Amino acid sequence: MQIKLAPGWWTYWRMPGTSGMPPKFDWSGSKNLADEPELVWPAPHRAVAYRESLNVYRDEVVFPIELRPADPSKPIELHLKLAFAICKNICMPIVAEHRLTLMPSSAEPDLDNDNVALISAYTGRAPTPDPETCGLSIRQVRAERDGKNVALDIKVTGLSERRRPVVLIEGPEFVRASDAQAKPTDDIGAWTVRVGLGPATQLNALAGRRIRITVIDEGRALEQIWVVGASGSSTAGLGLTPVSHRLLDPPEPGASELFSLQ
Repeated sequence: MQIKLAPGWWTYWRMPGTSGMPPKFDWSGSKNLADEPELVWPAPHRAVAYRESLNVYRDEVVFPIELRPADPSKPIELHLKLAFAICKNICMPIVAEHRLTLMPSSAEPDLDNDNVALISAYTGRAPTPDPETCGLSIRQVRAERDGKNVALDIKVTGLSERRRPVVLIEGPEFVRASDAQAKPTDDIGAWTVRVGLGPATQLNALAGRRIRITVIDEGRALEQIWVVGASGSSTAGLGLTPVSHRLLDPPEPGASELFSLQ
């Protein structure tokens, strides 16, 4: 799925930021799908507009789609209803509808080389769960109490010289983003970024739940799932343990679903 934008306009990532409308993909009218098509989300750009911190795409974005037929001998009939927003001086909601039939084939498909290159390029822009691929690594995540509030302290290695990564947190009933300056730790090469979560009463509700952490730094992006409290707790904070598989408990919409006109 490709969205092209006029100069100066933008659309949103799955987690828009402090305001915005994430793209919504509705495949409910499709036939012969084994399961819901899986989207690849390229890493967004961090932007500030009208005093709002946003996660956006400008100029163009391609969402590569992975899908499987329920019956490989029959065609897949794709029916997509896409709702998204584009913004510049104002924000405009857009609804698009597309249909496409993919025929089964036992031979090598006749591929368009330009489309193959475009899809490959945007697939490569998606955050990876593999630290060796992007050079970034999350070494530790701790939930710390700060008065009546709770924050996640995320220890990261491999940061660029600017040490101003964008850290995005998606969890049950909340989403957060931070582009604060990373602080040095006692471990050589390791830096800590703090992301505030809000009132401390949320901490108990997070126990045993999965959260998704995305770290974006100078064009590189790491995305991993952590389970709150899986490694126990201590006086320093609640430990979190990384999980290698995909997110099983998707974050609830919360405030990120709100669409504000500027």
